Formats: sequence, C-alpha cells, structure tokens
Amino acid sequence: MIEANGFSAGYDGVPVVDGLDLTIPAGQLVALLGRNGMGKTTLLRTLAGHLPRIGGELRLGGAPLRSGRADLAARAGISMLPDDRGVFPKLTVSENLRLARRRDWTPPVDLESMFPVITERANVAAGDLSGGQKQQLGLARAMLAGQRAILVDEFSQGLQPSIVRGVLDACRTLAAAGITILLVDQSPEPLVEYADRVLAMEKGRIVLDESAADVRADMDRLLGFLVV
Repeated sequence: MIEANGFSAGYDGVPVVDGLDLTIPAGQLVALLGRNGMGKTTLLRTLAGHLPRIGGELRLGGAPLRSGRADLAARAGISMLPDDRGVFPKLTVSENLRLARRRDWTPPVDLESMFPVITERANVAAGDLSGGQKQQLGLARAMLAGQRAILVDEFSQGLQPSIVRGVLDACRTLAAAGITILLVDQSPEPLVEYADRVLAMEKGRIVLDESAADVRADMDRLLGFLVV
C-alpha cells in the first residue's frame, strides 16, 4: 500500500503537487490521467524518490519512505519507468534486465513472450533500439524490480496496440499478486478498461477518484479533464 498525507512536491521549492492525500492499496491497478503539466510526472517521481518532496508524509506498507532517496525506495520494492524509458543505453538488453532483477523476486508473468525485444535483440545495446523497443525493455525492467509497487509514466508510448493489451493483462496478474500499480498515460483507452480505479489530476490536485467501472459508465465526465 502507498500512502501520501499532506503530500507536496515540485521544483526549487515551488509546489506542483500541493497538499495531496492519496492511498493506493496493495493489489490495486490505478490509471492516473490528466492533461500535460498537471502534476502526474511530479507525483510519480516523488513517490519513487527521484525527486525530494517539499512536505507531507509518504509510506509504503505502513513504513515511512525517506524523501528523495530513490535507492531506498528501490530496495523497498518500488520501481518506476520514467517517460524517457530509463534504460542504460551502452548496456545490452540482457545486461539491462540482469541489473533490474531482484534476487528474492520473480514476477508471475512471462516477460519473454510479452516483450519480443528480450529474445530477438538480447545482445544489442539498448541505445540502438527503437523507441517502442526501449519501452518494452523499460517495462520488463520495471516488472523485474517492482516487488511491491510499479509506477509507469507514459505507459503506452511507442507500443503496438497488441503489446499494450498484453502488458495490461500482465498488470492484472501482478496486481492479483498484491503489487500496487500506478500507470500514467495520455489516452484513457484501453487503460480504463483494465484498471480498478481511475484518478484524474488538474493543477496538482486529484479532481477525480472513482472506480473504473463508474468511470466507464460515464466517460464524458473523464474526458472533461483530458481535453483542452
């Protein structure tokens, strides 16, 4: 479970996300949506320790997480795939995966069948991959490292629709194993179809927090937070 209380985050002391309270239970698959510049990336980066928070508290499974300590968040079982894909360009695909793998954790999904790049380009440097292949590699790394929580920014970028749905099926399997999953994307479809819960952000605040079933029944209301 991820818990944020009075959570504020931003850059150079200026809040982008301010006074946010959020609880995401273990085993929940959450879609985080909103227009560009509304605080989604800032929220994910701070949850993962990549960015120090300005104020408030953050806990994982009831235990406090230190501000701005991505190394400690990773040790605790949080993985994040940033929007730049977060791969090591000079290392091969296999080496990237080897670095991400946790000794005490094997994800309950078949990564090789889901991500063709793992076997087809195993010995190729990650920097020589296409954008979509880098996204596949980044997602595989996140699943290998995220024993307790997986955070993904710009989830579907560069991916073929068939791979997107395959990954979402895998996310359902990971959530069923008790992993908290938070996915950010530009488009609500097909993410809302697979999610348990939908959040929408506007000006650094959560302005919609409902079950995905309720959102699917009234998509126009969600689209109001996504269309300029």
